[in-house]
Amino acid sequence: MKLVLASQGFMNDKIANEVSKLVGKPLENINVAIINEAYVVLGGDKSKRWLINELSRIEKYIGGRIDFVNLRAHSKEEIRKRLLDSDLVYIVGGKQFALPSLLKELNLTDVIEEVAKKDIVIMGTSAGANLLGKHIESKDFWRERYDVEEENIENKTLGLIDINIIPHYLRKDRSDWTEEFYERTLKDNPFKVYALTDDEALFYDNGKMYFVGSPRIFGK
Repeated sequence: MKLVLASQGFMNDKIANEVSKLVGKPLENINVAIINEAYVVLGGDKSKRWLINELSRIEKYIGGRIDFVNLRAHSKEEIRKRLLDSDLVYIVGGKQFALPSLLKELNLTDVIEEVAKKDIVIMGTSAGANLLGKHIESKDFWRERYDVEEENIENKTLGLIDINIIPHYLRKDRSDWTEEFYERTLKDNPFKVYALTDDEALFYDNGKMYFVGSPRIFGK
């Protein structure tokens, strides 16, 4: 299984080059399939400029075919075919619980798991990255960060690997969520959570984990 968990995607040459190595192809030959449903449930008061910027960086770095795989528009078999026909599945972020809920609703969880077992690289950004990791178990984290009770969360992450990330760590628009907040709310979480700035990324290659950047680690 080959995964990339990042805050903002192809933010620099280092991330792009490491993705190329993980895929095993030059960037100009990589074919990417983009899953992009998580942003649609964000409120109209929230600017989507970040989405345009993130997608433009895919176009900048990726030279092969760029496909959008709409989970609602296509049949399950068509989704499966298009994802398996790619070198890189890129899952864009957005609303925190949108993707787990949608995959469950459309019975597509097994398709993502099959893609992961085929060693096709899956790259998630922000909430798209959180989808791939393990569900954070801290009640205080969910209550204070998202105003939800952890025991009431039905649609949890896929848990493809036994870690997760905090995206956009200490970014100016996330200043309420300080290092002290994460130290306190994640101190008893039973696995490691890696806090990534927008210029950092976590890579997982069949049991080996490495990074672009130096993430702060919370949890046990």
